[in-house]
Amino acid sequence: MTALSSNAAGMTSTLHSKRVLVIGAGGLGCPVATILAKSGVGTIDIADDDVVDISNVQRQTLFSLDDAGQSKARLAAQRLPEIASQQGHDIHCTAIEVRVLPDNALDIVRGYDLVIEGCDNFASKFLIADACRLAGVSLVQAGAVRWVGWALGIDAGSVGSGACLRCVFEDVPAGIQDTCAAAGVLGPVVGVVGALQAAIALRMLHGDRHSSGELIRYTALNGRLRRTRINRQQHCPLCAGRIVDLRTERYVPADCAA
Repeated sequence: MTALSSNAAGMTSTLHSKRVLVIGAGGLGCPVATILAKSGVGTIDIADDDVVDISNVQRQTLFSLDDAGQSKARLAAQRLPEIASQQGHDIHCTAIEVRVLPDNALDIVRGYDLVIEGCDNFASKFLIADACRLAGVSLVQAGAVRWVGWALGIDAGSVGSGACLRCVFEDVPAGIQDTCAAAGVLGPVVGVVGALQAAIALRMLHGDRHSSGELIRYTALNGRLRRTRINRQQHCPLCAGRIVDLRTERYVPADCAA
């Protein structure tokens, strides 16, 4: 066995022991989960309470028009082992057909080596960021709308290991926000951003701490990728340890709380 093939075998062995949770089986979650399955990650669970909508199939690559109305989490959990087996990998997938909410988020994310978030709203993104930090679980987050997207790796298990979502965006934005459901998103944008998420995830699963706190932005109109190292912010309540629970009101914009 050559040194290169020996190294590849070692990497595959490492991934086979890892447990990953993908929250959101949409335009981001589909390419991420597919890449991780083909890479041999041993356990990939899928959390999503939604069903396949034919208007989204063009960017949700695990599904087809014939799947309309069926559970996205269940279909993904059925198809990912088949995809992995084509690469010679035997993986395990479970469908978690619930919405991640303040009263169940901690129970859902606990016990994983890594959580990958691909939700379509900031309330869910901040909830998952907080839950993973409180549970000591590393996290890869991303978002995309229209022609742009971003991805961020967060090593939530140790202090001083990089910025979190609140260091970048501070809090759930007030008012109505653009989402890919409302404003639309180009299929290739979520494909590229999902691949970036998968790359960050694989680096973190192999123990690369430098990937934490690295914000990657992608703009499809000019094909530009920009990488920025984000430092932890002193005013960040999550990094400072001031967020100790998941109160429902924390994930509702101030002007919508009434």
